[in-house]
Amino acid sequence: MTEGQPEQGWRRPLAVAFGFVLIALFVMAGALGVAIAVALTALIALPPWRDLRRLLPLDLAHSVFLIFIAWAWASTIWSPYERSGQALHMVAGAFLYPLFVFTVFTLHGQARQMVLRVALFSGSVMVLPYILEGTTGFISHFYATGGPRENMLRDATRGISAIVMATPALAALWILNYEGRTGKIAAAVLVALIAIVSIQFHLFAAVLALILGGAFFAAGYRWPRSTILMVTLSFLIMLLLAPMIMPVFASPLDGMDLPFSWEWRVKMWPYTGAQINIHPLFGWGLDASRSFTSDHFELHGYSLKYLAQHPHNVGLQVWLETGLIGALLLATSMALLGIRLSATPGLSRMQAAAISASAGVVLVFFSVTYGAWQEWLWASIAWVAALCVLVGTPRHARELP
Repeated sequence: MTEGQPEQGWRRPLAVAFGFVLIALFVMAGALGVAIAVALTALIALPPWRDLRRLLPLDLAHSVFLIFIAWAWASTIWSPYERSGQALHMVAGAFLYPLFVFTVFTLHGQARQMVLRVALFSGSVMVLPYILEGTTGFISHFYATGGPRENMLRDATRGISAIVMATPALAALWILNYEGRTGKIAAAVLVALIAIVSIQFHLFAAVLALILGGAFFAAGYRWPRSTILMVTLSFLIMLLLAPMIMPVFASPLDGMDLPFSWEWRVKMWPYTGAQINIHPLFGWGLDASRSFTSDHFELHGYSLKYLAQHPHNVGLQVWLETGLIGALLLATSMALLGIRLSATPGLSRMQAAAISASAGVVLVFFSVTYGAWQEWLWASIAWVAALCVLVGTPRHARELP
């Protein structure tokens, strides 16, 4: 080992650092490429076999999740949507996204510190182009009015959502790695900026996610292990009871003066619940949400499909496409993961706060915004999980391992 070179060499830490920069660039461009960045980084930064064999046998939560993926893939047999290539993407992500997190976990000493700083600073500057657009509209001026500009703004909402998911972990990293007021001020500025951007882009779900994430951050710091279990229970309720909760939640909102997209959701959720009741055990099959094209309703002079690709609720989509069996498998995986995280040896208060808050943000997006199979969303969760791993780095861990 040459002087100044990490014991682990330069290949892996530089590859992971490059991955975090690439993720930041894709997030600033709308986040669709995050899946590519995470998967590519997992491959080029592949740990040596002495580290990889620590993954065997597979963790029980991951094993059950793979069974869920296999069940979802099997459901293509009876799915009315025949053009789905989603299953292959899901299988690849089920291995590569956790591998990315594990790769970050295996770094230590100088290598870990270098990656931590790159992840922190690259993650923190992502909000700047969105602040610029939200304040001045400068970026959208380069797009033609109509479809191109609307597509750019829709991509921006994905990018902002990804930043919101990463905000708790990034704030924790600022506080941990810059002592005194500096780290706390930087964390507060970051949270304030992303809150302003969310308001500028009229992202109600993002604002709600930040509020809930803040509450879980405080609770996670005060009651580390109990809060992780509480968030896990919230995920289980969202997933298993979605067919009962969401139609009831939507009912009093029907007819109220809501934003257009939310009026659509109010019609979408009861309709999805009704379709679940037709095939409750096995579901309609993977990507069946895309096949409900004949049923329409009128809204503000537009004839709209009840389901536009997915029901904007992960629980409803899992039930609709994979049935009770799929919902139970995914819920079991989530429960096992939550129990495992809450029992992590050496879990610090700040790391528990970051995990709880990040999970709370994801819970909001799972409940009212995104679909179950979106690769960029799962890849973003892997990125946030890697940031939470880095939060566990001791402030003084700068020496060689």
